Amino acid sequence: MQMPLQSQRFMLSMRAVHLQCLDRDGLVIPNAYASGFIRQEAEGRFLYTCWHFVTGFNMHDLKIGHQLPNRMSLKITLQNVERRDPGTTVIGGNQSLIAPLYDTTQTPPMPLWNQDKQDIPQADLNAINLRVPFWHDAVKLRLPDDLHLSEMQTLAESEHRAHMLTPGDRIFIVGFPYGYSALGMNQPTPIVLTRHVAAVRVDGRQREVLLDGAGARGMSGSPVFVETQTDILLIGLYTGLIYPDHSLERNDRVTALGTCCDLTLCWPHMPLM
Repeated sequence: MQMPLQSQRFMLSMRAVHLQCLDRDGLVIPNAYASGFIRQEAEGRFLYTCWHFVTGFNMHDLKIGHQLPNRMSLKITLQNVERRDPGTTVIGGNQSLIAPLYDTTQTPPMPLWNQDKQDIPQADLNAINLRVPFWHDAVKLRLPDDLHLSEMQTLAESEHRAHMLTPGDRIFIVGFPYGYSALGMNQPTPIVLTRHVAAVRVDGRQREVLLDGAGARGMSGSPVFVETQTDILLIGLYTGLIYPDHSLERNDRVTALGTCCDLTLCWPHMPLM
């Protein structure tokens, strides 16, 4: 039975997870927070978020310093799930897990996430086993099979049907602005922002869509949904913002436009390898 649109919108508040990067010592890296979502695939459950978040490098404006990346693991926080009587599931409270980003038995450490098979050569990063994605500012990371989740917290393949975006389409961004949870971190609850498609292509960027307004810091990796007449469909993830007045050297926040990485072709045709 088709779920009413109102019910689908209600479930959006369960569709994102809070992410925080940790350093080599397992300590929180200040301001290194973002959002992500969990997708159920044939091979298991995967966490999706932005490549620029897990690496600390902007793939559209690379600035390579002298220090190696210090983002070594992710703290993933979401609402807890308890299964009580048969057929009864209770969602509330919080649960968290630490997911390593690298296989440290290798030198240099090897990333554990999947990303685009095609990359843009960059000698300094390639030397430390990092590859700059050609298509998508996105990665996916395998999650443990014993993680307790409800169907409301995962995105099934049936929710990823192809949909051709057009300017004016209504969009929902679901994430944690500045790491903020509507009900506090004792019950992680993301914020739902409403935007619209402003352009379906962006000069100099592959597979990115322009939105008529930006999200907030900490929403990188947020799942992005489009509302149709009958469904709310996942189309990709939020990647950041663009300032149209950049040439004036005056980045006015009011003019900022959002960017979304369109993954609708990635899942069936160009899987993250």
